[in-house]
Amino acid sequence: MDGFRKFTHAAIVGGALALIAACGGGGDTDGSSPVNLPTAVGLPGGEGSDSSASCKFLTKEEVTQAIGPNDGGQQDYTFGGCVWTASSAKDGINEAIFAAVLPKAQYESVAEIGDPVSGFVDGATYAELHGELWFPCRGGDYCGIKARTADSDGRQEIALRLAKLLQDRV
Repeated sequence: MDGFRKFTHAAIVGGALALIAACGGGGDTDGSSPVNLPTAVGLPGGEGSDSSASCKFLTKEEVTQAIGPNDGGQQDYTFGGCVWTASSAKDGINEAIFAAVLPKAQYESVAEIGDPVSGFVDGATYAELHGELWFPCRGGDYCGIKARTADSDGRQEIALRLAKLLQDRV
């Protein structure tokens, strides 16, 4: 039931974002907009959370090591942040890597919180079923990596390796 609630929330937010984009965002002619939408937190230095900023959390080469050739990253409105999708399916699975930095409230609405992870960051959790690793990071935000891979044995190792890279960049 909890998964359905999260999916419904994501569908509502995604629909609202699509409607705003289709209508021109409600901005003035100077490009400004009075609409404040909740989004994933961007990179340090005041960058926004658009696709180009959130997809700089990891490099294409780092993601290629995890899932092979990929699309270079796209904005992900469900998980928050960015998703890199493999160029071809492996064993019927469209492999992907997700990376996000979210405010606590948004993290609580999308994260699959798993078991505590030792040897990383205090408060880090890993959900084996979904390949999600979440940990507290800068200023009360939460960082997350999701590894959707055909081989479930290597998911946690991939998530930990990429999470360490993400942790160093936020």
